[in-house]
Order: sequence, then C-alpha cells, then structure tokens
Amino acid sequence: MATDRAFEHPLFKTPGLLGPTAPTGPGVPRLVLDPSLSHTGMFDGAWWPRSRRLERELPALVAVLRRRVGPILHVGVERSAWGDVPGRVTVDGRVVRVNCFSSSTHTIGVGGGHQDHFLLLVVPPHTHPALARTAMASAARRGNSTSAARLLAAPVPTGVRRPERAAGGSRSTPWPQPLPPLPPMPPLGG
Repeated sequence: MATDRAFEHPLFKTPGLLGPTAPTGPGVPRLVLDPSLSHTGMFDGAWWPRSRRLERELPALVAVLRRRVGPILHVGVERSAWGDVPGRVTVDGRVVRVNCFSSSTHTIGVGGGHQDHFLLLVVPPHTHPALARTAMASAARRGNSTSAARLLAAPVPTGVRRPERAAGGSRSTPWPQPLPPLPPMPPLGG
C-alpha cells in the first residue's frame, strides 16, 4: 500500500485560497486556506464539513489539500467532535493516519512530509452559512489570532436572522449548533 512519503511535491509551495471559482457540490469540501500559507496566525484556514461522519468527510478534504499543498500523511482530530473516528483512511491509494487528541472540538491538525503541519478551524456542519463564511474568512486571514470558540461565537452578520424562539422561550436550534459529545470510551483490554 502506497503512502504519501513517496509523493514528490514540496508541501506549502502551492499556496491558494479556494474561492468563488473553486468547484462546489456535495462531494467537494468547503475549505478556505490562508493564501500565503505563512503559518503566522493561529489557523492556516478553515474547513466546513457537511456532517459529523469523519470517514465520509475526510477523504475529500485530504484529496483537495493534497492537490493544493502536497502530501498529507496524518490528521489529528478531537474524538468527541465526530460520530466515529477511523484509525486511517485511504485516499487515491495512499494511507493517511488519523490520530485523536484532546483539544478544541473545532480544530483539525494536518501533517505532511518534512514535519510540515497546519491547523484548520472546523466549522460545525449545521452552522448558518453567513456565520460559517465569516468564521472561515477570519480563520484564513494571515496573522489571525482569534480562538476557535470566539470565531464561532462571533456576532451574527448584519441582515441574518437568528433562529426563531420555540415555545417556552428557548431557541429551537442553538446558534451555532454545537457538536454533541460522544459517550465515554469503554476501558481497554478485557
């Protein structure tokens, strides 16, 4: 089985921002990168998956990132943010390891060859599109220094209505909808 270690492409030599001319559709990840990929901010970009199913979402993200920045050898995610976390995914015949870490549920770390790593903001799948675009643009700005929690709790953009209140005064849907935690992991061994 091939890995990206054999892929000859200098990581981060192809900077770019997936903008209005980027392909769109159900199988194309919603991704924005710092055009300079300079690693000068807290985030190097943002990803807005369509679901909490990492095994479904991750291959498309890896494929796009591979074309934009070169080999992707591993990703790191917070387990509680996803419905299921595979140990690895295979994309175009190349294996990408998936590691879990305790950090913000709204981040994904991506690593390639030569110890090149970058951090993406993960926008929850059901976030209002206007808020998602605002958070993604901020995360992809060179030199950004705002935490994931603050980016996703930003004021609602002008002209966007929050969800209506349900009977009893509570919102029918939180703003933005958080990713619910998974139940505790069973003990190892046994």
